[in-house]
Amino acid sequence: MWIICGILSVIFCIVGWIMSFKKHRKAIWASVCSLTFVSLTLLAEYRLVLDWVNKQDWSALLDAVPSMFPILTGYVIIMLIANILPIVAVKNKKTDN
Repeated sequence: MWIICGILSVIFCIVGWIMSFKKHRKAIWASVCSLTFVSLTLLAEYRLVLDWVNKQDWSALLDAVPSMFPILTGYVIIMLIANILPIVAVKNKKTDN
């Protein structure tokens, strides 16, 4: 599930960038959808780890969590920056008119 949410967040981010370049006002909605799927991705990852803890699968936790944290941190930072830029571009377009 987390893979699907992650892919959807990237797709909405790309759509937001394309709409931003075309000066479309609804680019903000694509960015909001992308950020929503970023949060759903994090929640799905947390749920996965919670299931491992409930099953007491410590080897899965020891294998996955140390490498998962920096990857998810980078993913969130990149997606936040990538989604803030189209929002700012659309807001600047509105103030120019």
